[in-house]
Amino acid sequence: MKLDFKTYSDKVRGCYTGKNIGGTLGAPFECYRGVYNLDWFMQDISSPIPNDDVDLQLVWLAAVEREGRHIDSHVLAEYWETYVSAQISEYGTSKNNFGMGILPPLSGYLRNENRNSNGAWIRTEIWACLCAGNPALAANYAYYDACVDHSDEGVYAATFTAAVQAAAFFETDREELIDIGLSYIPEDCGVSRAVALIRQCYKNGDDWKTARKKLLIALPSSFGEMDGEWKGTALVPACDKCPAQQKDNDIPKAEHGYDAPAAIGIVLLGWYYGEGDFAKSVCLAVNCGEDSDCTAGTLGSVLGIIAGESNLPEKWKKACSQQIATCTLRTDNVFLPKTIPELCDRIVRQTPVVLQDYCRFGENGEYTIEPVAEFRYRKGAFRCNKHEDFAELLAEQGRTVRFHFRGLTVKVTYDDTRVLLTDGAEKTLELTFVNNLYTPQYLKLRYLGIPETWEVKGGKEQCVGLEHWHGSSNVNSIDFTFTPHGPYTAKTEIVLEISVNGRGEKMYVPLTFFNGRCGE
Repeated sequence: MKLDFKTYSDKVRGCYTGKNIGGTLGAPFECYRGVYNLDWFMQDISSPIPNDDVDLQLVWLAAVEREGRHIDSHVLAEYWETYVSAQISEYGTSKNNFGMGILPPLSGYLRNENRNSNGAWIRTEIWACLCAGNPALAANYAYYDACVDHSDEGVYAATFTAAVQAAAFFETDREELIDIGLSYIPEDCGVSRAVALIRQCYKNGDDWKTARKKLLIALPSSFGEMDGEWKGTALVPACDKCPAQQKDNDIPKAEHGYDAPAAIGIVLLGWYYGEGDFAKSVCLAVNCGEDSDCTAGTLGSVLGIIAGESNLPEKWKKACSQQIATCTLRTDNVFLPKTIPELCDRIVRQTPVVLQDYCRFGENGEYTIEPVAEFRYRKGAFRCNKHEDFAELLAEQGRTVRFHFRGLTVKVTYDDTRVLLTDGAEKTLELTFVNNLYTPQYLKLRYLGIPETWEVKGGKEQCVGLEHWHGSSNVNSIDFTFTPHGPYTAKTEIVLEISVNGRGEKMYVPLTFFNGRCGE
């Protein structure tokens, strides 16, 4: 099966039109807890409503347009630091971390109480559209994106969502799509448990309100606790469609920031209980409360991909403004799309850059997209960096930083204390080198900037030999072990300089450590 250009473009427009509808519908009820009876918008929608779910994707579009397909978490973090002005929750924590030299994925983990929250899975549409028919590639990019400001459940939710959305360009069966998404995340994680719970509720014949309550009891979310029970606002007063709510004491208090599992569960609830009806589905997602603009927006995008923009209900399409209003971005030196159609057109232009051989151009300049052979995760599937296994990326997210150079990938794996130092306590970092070339390499390592009072095992210069894939292993590792001694500065920056025998360029890996309280 192939996807022709016209159908693909229609599905991209459906993705963002559906997201726009769902996000707008749910916006007034974000951060409130309640059960509603909505079947239409409750606020004035004559003007565009700013939405960070779309804002952040505009920055990623700029990154792809300028950098091409070879982007990773470091590139995205640099764009984030430059163009994202928001300082709220995980956005601000990760930006602060990155500015101090704490690189992804540690930037999304350290001191981040919201690492399990919703800021990443709400912005996966761009990766799904650019990787249509290639869930493995979409999941990789979604990981690089999510680990900038999230970890654990925040990352699992993003990779699950991206894989589902990318597959939905070709696959329409709901159960198969969900299983595809689940294949990219751990079976025992909170997101997987939320999906299983909603599936079971629907199978058992529970009504949607019962399913919602079971979900929030099993996997409590702190999102609905932010502003508490819905009582109405100046924008949308309480009424029969959204009545004032009383506290439900059966729902336990949540761990702060542990939001992604319940939110993904609500997306699934709307998908199941909406039973194929776009309007009913997105309304149900909003009617569950919590992070309502995000849940309805993401569900709208999935259904929009499956249906295509041309098959979405005219009533809903005509109601929402096509203008894009931003609220979290700096706009200097970045040329943002002003409308949903412009955003979609610019994404479609970049798809051949990302998918490469999976796009086939015809004589008229248009292209068709071929899907990968297997949508579910499998070791050895097509990936952004072919030496990387997606399951390993997820397993290493809170401890290992990867650096992608042209002929070499370097992995720095930290110990349990990660970037923190203790006077007189030996610290070991494992340095792993992956040869990306079909030629052996000798690496010369130099550690620059080590304080004179520190003890370094093996000296400040070392040599590492690397073979290649053909008939051997292209991976080798060495420990960088040192014992710090005072006097200390608050922040110590060491640089690993890597040179390759017979090659002129040098590669640099920054290693930043802290004395004080900068840990979890």
